[in-house]
Amino acid sequence: MRIHLLVLTALSALFSTLPAQAAKLVDWQFNANHNQLNFVTDAGVRPTAKLIANPSRLIVDLPGTQLGKPTANQAVGGAVKSVRVGQVDADTTRLVVELEAGYAINPQEVQIVGANPAQWSVKLPTPYRAATVPSIASSPDFQITQNGLYVRLDGQQAGQIEVRRNDSNEIEVDLPDITLPASLTSRAIAVSRYGVSDIQFTQVSSSLARVTMRVMPESPNWTATFSRFGGLVLVPQGGMVVLRNSTPAPELAVPISTNGGSNSTAVVTIPVPPPLNPSAPIARPIPAPRPAPPTVSPPPSSTPSAPLPSVRNSRVVVMVDPGHGGQDSGAVGINGLREKDVILPISQEVAKILERQGVSTRLTRSDDTFVSLNGRTKMANQAGVDLFVSIHANSADTRNANGVETYYYSAGSGLAQEIQKSVIRRTGMTNRGVRQANFYVMKYSSMPAVLVEVGFVTGSSDSAKLSDPSFRRQMAEAIAEGILNYIARGN
Repeated sequence: MRIHLLVLTALSALFSTLPAQAAKLVDWQFNANHNQLNFVTDAGVRPTAKLIANPSRLIVDLPGTQLGKPTANQAVGGAVKSVRVGQVDADTTRLVVELEAGYAINPQEVQIVGANPAQWSVKLPTPYRAATVPSIASSPDFQITQNGLYVRLDGQQAGQIEVRRNDSNEIEVDLPDITLPASLTSRAIAVSRYGVSDIQFTQVSSSLARVTMRVMPESPNWTATFSRFGGLVLVPQGGMVVLRNSTPAPELAVPISTNGGSNSTAVVTIPVPPPLNPSAPIARPIPAPRPAPPTVSPPPSSTPSAPLPSVRNSRVVVMVDPGHGGQDSGAVGINGLREKDVILPISQEVAKILERQGVSTRLTRSDDTFVSLNGRTKMANQAGVDLFVSIHANSADTRNANGVETYYYSAGSGLAQEIQKSVIRRTGMTNRGVRQANFYVMKYSSMPAVLVEVGFVTGSSDSAKLSDPSFRRQMAEAIAEGILNYIARGN
């Protein structure tokens, strides 16, 4: 097991503000577009972090903090598989950012910043493809499935299955009148999926077989049933969870070796955040960088706007998705320009224009409220809409990054091309192209879906435009035109 300790160092002035009583984790959210984990507590905390490999996951512990509710999970998509939050012990809340199998991050590039002792952001570098490690082979009689675990029993049926959790890390399944396959008896198999580190098979007696799963503390309980195909099906309660991987069994752990021959430790120096102001709200955006000197950007095309196509007889329904919202401000740019304040009016205007042109629309949110990624896709899928258009604003570490880009996952390529072409023609913004990506809201939508980045709130040119209500209306008109062109051409 490869472990990088991310030692969080700060001056003692920071920790002098910490209360003696336990803090509570008030809110957390992973911003998939910016690879950033944000979390807020109701009192100052002192985070600790470590990066564990095989599989790669960043673990952030909050000592002296309580979650106050059941384990929470957020599926992400792309190189970041999921984020989960749980109570690792009575006094420690844990946040885990887990990468997809085969991906890793450079621990030296992890940035952990506190806006104040109760509001923190963890910025992950871009994940990269790591060298693959052969997985431990499983038995033909044991399979890891898309829903859980399966044990072949050749049609045997037992009496009453008994499932019990002896402690937070072990679940036992007793199977009366069952004989385990010889290939499994007295064997342990590494799982590293669904929060299960390994599974052990024991033939306790001729009339009793036992299956033991070693799980993570925040893993849910499991159910065990017999399949009509002749086997034992083990599934997490509530369906498949996003605890896809877990810490390897201790006997399999091997310390990482470096040029110095010792365990690798990456030190992250955290700037001291300002002290908490008792009269200030708990959550506030991280202070934006100072604005750059004004720059003159090329004006958009002076060519009069072409009339928008009408599709009066269309039965197409479009879901317009303003990203972020509520406690999730999204990116924060020059002069404190917040992504959520840019994209909501653009999205609302897009919906109005489409309605005027004969297209039915839905909004995932119509005001400054927070909707989870899963909530957005669920809303679209259940409504049976035909197109899904998610609207966001971009950010970068440099003010030189400006321009528009549109993403699609699979079936949305044609829609993305039409929107990008229309936006560039009508606004004159820098064309950063159409790209394929597997953002969560696109990947888990059952209809053609795209994500439009309308510009950079951190860009020296874009930020001024995105702050202008008239430009935002122009952007909305351009996006709507692209959607209408796509519909009118019968794609």
